[in-house]
Amino acid sequence: MDLEQIITLIHEHGLSKYQDDILASVRPAILLKLGQAEAGHKGQSRIGGVPDLPLSVPWPKNTPSDSYLCFILQINLAELPTFAENPLTKRGMLYLFASESENAAEQLVFYDGSESLEPAKLPEDTRLITDWYDNLVTHRLEFELFPDIPRWATNDFYRLCAHLNLDELKLNDLCRTLSENSVGKLLGHASGIGHDPREDAYVVRQVNPEWLYNYEQRQTLDMTHAQNWHNLLEVESNRKVDLMFGDAGYLQVLIHGEDLKRLDFSQVYVNLESS
Repeated sequence: MDLEQIITLIHEHGLSKYQDDILASVRPAILLKLGQAEAGHKGQSRIGGVPDLPLSVPWPKNTPSDSYLCFILQINLAELPTFAENPLTKRGMLYLFASESENAAEQLVFYDGSESLEPAKLPEDTRLITDWYDNLVTHRLEFELFPDIPRWATNDFYRLCAHLNLDELKLNDLCRTLSENSVGKLLGHASGIGHDPREDAYVVRQVNPEWLYNYEQRQTLDMTHAQNWHNLLEVESNRKVDLMFGDAGYLQVLIHGEDLKRLDFSQVYVNLESS
């Protein structure tokens, strides 16, 4: 999707007089779209199935329960569209796994070495951490560059609506249209349900994880620091894949801006958002 297409959508949604401000809020992002219902070749981007891992990278486990995490998807960074603002390298693999451990960084794995990749195999008596993601319908992933705008329940979204005196539902409808027919996105704006999830990332990773639900203590914090956290990856529930996060929610990975510059994924904040 290019600039002309988003301008057309702005007009179609009756938001023409807000065009300049909406365009000023745009961040480049990459839609994740379903391709053929197949695994594809080794190292190809896919959702479902099994990951193609190098020998040096084990299938991640949840240590307290001694259970393996559930594989969700892999992204070959070489397959992503090229654009100037892309902070990601063109070489390497991103793997996303699901865990029942809240916000655990172990759910995201990055590899940019030179080893060959092979379909990972788990022992026959393997314990997965949950059966919630069993039997996903494997699909290849395809990618499309698109202009993303501030998303529901984030501070950026509310500020834009207040600045324009704009009905929140109208802007949210435009957001939904921009990302329709996708199973998620890389980069762009963070999304929230109820409140801005970047504040949770800031509290847990930079302040005190025990304050996640301590709203009295959170009120003492300078939440402008949460603006340093960014959307890295968001994966939506999808019927074709038979993938469900909570009650038709999504799994999101947030990363601090400085970590993203260094391609350091060891402190990402993984968050399941659901109504």
